Amino acid sequence: MAKIITIKNGTGTAELINDSYSVSADVLGYDNTSILPTNVDIISGTDNYNFTVAATGALTLHVTDSGTSEGTPIVGATFIRTDSTGNEYGAVIITDSNGDAVFNNVPYADANAPIIYFKQTASDGDHEFDGSVQNTSLTTSSETNQIQNPVGALRTINLTDANYANLPIESASITLTN
Repeated sequence: MAKIITIKNGTGTAELINDSYSVSADVLGYDNTSILPTNVDIISGTDNYNFTVAATGALTLHVTDSGTSEGTPIVGATFIRTDSTGNEYGAVIITDSNGDAVFNNVPYADANAPIIYFKQTASDGDHEFDGSVQNTSLTTSSETNQIQNPVGALRTINLTDANYANLPIESASITLTN
């Protein structure tokens, strides 16, 4: 007898008797044949069972100063997958010499595709970035999103004498380290 278990936010429950079961999956955006394990023995005293399923899509984040394909690529910007609240998962990915960072093995579907959450954690030190959680959905197996990292804003730095109010220092240097 088949038991269909509805999964919400990674978890589902079902009343199951002790027995051996073959496992299949129906997960939108994922390769359903990748479910592991493919067989499970439900035994007395064990109430939690873990399964995995893999996706095969690729999301490329193309990072430039203008946020367009024609902009100057940003090398060394870092990104990480998150959930909708910003919890981080997996390894950090870094933009290459073309300004591309690729999340491999992400879900995609023609319609109602799962949402992919990510955030940028750093840029190259000369460009600003949006560190908030962002999201997208893939309707094909490989897609590219344009991300803008504009040049840092021009700032005016003033240096005056501490003992003589408003007396500008004629020549100096200040080093700011982040």
